[in-house]
Amino acid sequence: MPDFYYYALLAVTGSCLGSFANVVALRHIAGGDWVRAPSSCFACQRRLRFSENLPIISWLRHGGRCACGDRRLPLHYLGVELALGALLPLAFWRLGADDFPAAVPFILLLSIIFLTDLEAFIIPDRASLGGAGLGLVFAALDTPGLPDLKQALLGGLCGFALIYGTNALYRLWRHRDGMGFGDVKLMVMLGVWLGPTSLLPILFAASMAGAVFRIAMIFAQQNRQQTGPAQVPFGCFLVPAALGWLLFVPYALAA
Repeated sequence: MPDFYYYALLAVTGSCLGSFANVVALRHIAGGDWVRAPSSCFACQRRLRFSENLPIISWLRHGGRCACGDRRLPLHYLGVELALGALLPLAFWRLGADDFPAAVPFILLLSIIFLTDLEAFIIPDRASLGGAGLGLVFAALDTPGLPDLKQALLGGLCGFALIYGTNALYRLWRHRDGMGFGDVKLMVMLGVWLGPTSLLPILFAASMAGAVFRIAMIFAQQNRQQTGPAQVPFGCFLVPAALGWLLFVPYALAA
């Protein structure tokens, strides 16, 4: 089979995973069942037919509205499906056939975390701590693409200490938390999957991006004469930084 068909199949699979990530995030925030409940319309709760549940195609077909047309869907739902549809072929190209399989659940978990943190400032324990546990199992099985078990454990401990310690210092300085405990658990997961050497670069990149975003939000609030602190979901910056490390940094250093 030509390589084009492999990448096309990965793109379709990625868009399906993006649709699944959207459903998991939405139902987790709403407290619904994302395991057994069938796909249904956001507005009227009617069960969706197969033709109404196709990633990307259904969104475009209905003009960004739900199946019954009574509710407009957030644009980032389509963005996640497109992003995962592009990310899986990219990951396969960058990681190769050996390391790619283990990266798929990691990418899916990070996508769910990104969405829940973006919409509700929530990082689910099932995704972060569950992802850390899954990473340790893979590491114990010597799965290609992950650190060995010793490095995975060290990475998890370093991830916890790095964010927890940083937040403790911030609390002493400003007398309030700078990050939620969900960010601590996310860094534990990243340390397990990516190893301890990845943590400082990921934290630095996410912090710089978060600082720029926060400054932009402050200026926007001033222009609109709004008051109150500009809240930033830090997990939404840790996730792309971690993906950047996964796909580019180790292979660039090896070259």
